[in-house]
Amino acid sequence: MNTLTTALGTAIILGSSLAATDASAAQFVAADNSVGTQACMAIASNKPLNVIGTMRDLRLSKRVMTEKLFCNDMPTNKFVSTYGLHNSAKYLNFDIATKTSIQDIANVSDDTVIVIAGSK
Repeated sequence: MNTLTTALGTAIILGSSLAATDASAAQFVAADNSVGTQACMAIASNKPLNVIGTMRDLRLSKRVMTEKLFCNDMPTNKFVSTYGLHNSAKYLNFDIATKTSIQDIANVSDDTVIVIAGSK
């Protein structure tokens, strides 16, 4: 009985840790050094302090970041929801909790490299 309980507990922990690897499993790489790409990389860091610092350094407003910036040919709100960037979404006032997506756990790879290109 204890072996079964231990095996079941291990399976649950392993499954939950695999499901929690949205953006943390992906490695974001900048395609170039443009202003848009720098802004997208700050969003992809999923750290609001990085987003704030980059906005200040590049002299971008929150309105530009939310309404005019495109990351990988996607609007910013779709970009943050696609890659599960919840902290950046919260700072930029995007509501991504209302969308439902199904993710195949067997399809998750730990060495995913995503090249980010911002709008010109």
